[in-house]
Amino acid sequence: MSARCPHCGGNIAEGAPVTRGKWWVAPIATFYDGDQVAMPRYLSRTLYTIALANGRPVTHRDFPNITPQTLAGHISQLRRLFGEKLPIRGVTNKGYAWEARA
Repeated sequence: MSARCPHCGGNIAEGAPVTRGKWWVAPIATFYDGDQVAMPRYLSRTLYTIALANGRPVTHRDFPNITPQTLAGHISQLRRLFGEKLPIRGVTNKGYAWEARA
C-alpha cells in the first residue's frame, strides 16, 4: 500500500517517483519527455531529492555523507548533462531548488 498526500492524493511513499512537468524522477531512474536519461545513480538521487522537495531549497544536509562541495559538483554535472533543460536553480545561502516553471 502506498502513502497518499492528504492534499493532492499523490504517492508520498519513500522512493516513490516524482513527476514535475516533462520530468519523471525516481531514485534510480530519470526520464525527460518520455525518454530515459542514462546517468550515474548518485546524480539520479541528487535530482530526485531536489524534485521531491517541491521548490524548497535543498542543501548537503539533506543527503547522507555529502559535503557542500560534493553537492555543487553533482549540480555542475547535471547542468552539463541537461543544459538549459535542467530546472534547478541556486538559492543564495540556502541551497538548490526545483524551478516552478519546469
